[in-house]
Amino acid sequence: MVNFKKISTFTASIACSLFAAFLLYPEFPFSLFGIEQSSSALFVGRRMAMLFLGLAILLWVGRNAEHSESRQAICLSVAVSMCALAGLGVFEFQQGLAGPGILLAVMIELAITFLYLKVWLSHKQAAVDLIKGA
Repeated sequence: MVNFKKISTFTASIACSLFAAFLLYPEFPFSLFGIEQSSSALFVGRRMAMLFLGLAILLWVGRNAEHSESRQAICLSVAVSMCALAGLGVFEFQQGLAGPGILLAVMIELAITFLYLKVWLSHKQAAVDLIKGA
């Protein structure tokens, strides 16, 4: 059975790894994705590292959260973000802007999307109430 704690722990560890990779070894993602490295790209990569750090902290600290509107919001926002990243990755691959290494990221992003959506939808009535209250 997939649960929020397991998914959040898994996703937090990935985000923390990406934080370290983009901050300490910014060349790695560029070589993995087969894209050109430049000082501008390294600048953006270091800034992305900080976003990954924030995501890792949010998911690690919140991993024990009981079902609530806040937890539902986290599930939905992570799922949407990961799905959008996966879609962007596929588009960039099709356009020749990224190499085949991007497909590894796409598969992981889609898996995370599916898992968080599964948790979000498992509380369907709470999700419906959340949307109606917005």
